[in-house]
Amino acid sequence: MHGVYRGTRRAPPAVRTVADLRAGALLAEGEIVRVPLLVLAIVTACHVPSPERAPVAGRCAFNRIGEVTVTGAPRDAVPQLVVLEGTVDDPERTARTAEAATAALRTAGHAQARIAIARRAGCRVDLDVAVALGPRYRIASIAFESEDEFPAAERLAAIEDALGTVNTVGGVYVEYRLTRALADLERRYRDAGWLDARLGAPHATYDLDGTVAIAIPVAAGRRFRIASVKAVGASPFARAAVLQTLGLRAGDYFDGPSIRTAIERARHKLARWVELRTSVAGDRPEIELEAIVEARR
Repeated sequence: MHGVYRGTRRAPPAVRTVADLRAGALLAEGEIVRVPLLVLAIVTACHVPSPERAPVAGRCAFNRIGEVTVTGAPRDAVPQLVVLEGTVDDPERTARTAEAATAALRTAGHAQARIAIARRAGCRVDLDVAVALGPRYRIASIAFESEDEFPAAERLAAIEDALGTVNTVGGVYVEYRLTRALADLERRYRDAGWLDARLGAPHATYDLDGTVAIAIPVAAGRRFRIASVKAVGASPFARAAVLQTLGLRAGDYFDGPSIRTAIERARHKLARWVELRTSVAGDRPEIELEAIVEARR
């Protein structure tokens, strides 16, 4: 009934039932318990593997950024890099993000801030971000190296940025913003009659006390004056009216904003289209103005 055992001196194992176990019977070595198939199926279906051995799916993603570890500064000092956790790994984007984070640190006053990123490839790509903040600087002085007559207050106002917190005395120094502002200030110089003005690159001197002094070289050149003002076109009466309305006089310094305002005033008052042509008068620092008046149709 239990099969035939040959070639061994061991007795066939005893067979017990579930009822025997319920009655308190103990199993000896080699004994077998006969379990109904239905009970065995239920036990198998209800078996749950332990949490330690439970398989975890989707934990590895080799094309995504895992943990971003920041050293040398708090994590919130470089939020642009921290938010990369869980995103698709793109080394070029990471490099651009690091540049943006560095620029933000320098805007906050850490003019010598540096960021280095090391990549650790594994189940995911982890980023080790090493931040070197350096000291935080404030501007102690801004000096324009020039002896021209351009209004000093207007120069300082032209380079001030971010509501008076950047590139101003007491604020932080941001080089690229100052360079951009100096290009606009150079145009203002030329608009004010210094047609050959050139503003050089700013030079920053850092002090151990956490301050920085900014020096800006200015080659203003000669300031041009108005040599003469003429009007051509239309009738003599119209030309005289245009010259009177313009209010520009020979000998005055060339002033672009004032001249543009005068042209608009003449167009509006006389209901005529007026253009202005300028030409340099030889080698002299003088400009000749010629108003071209449109004839009525």
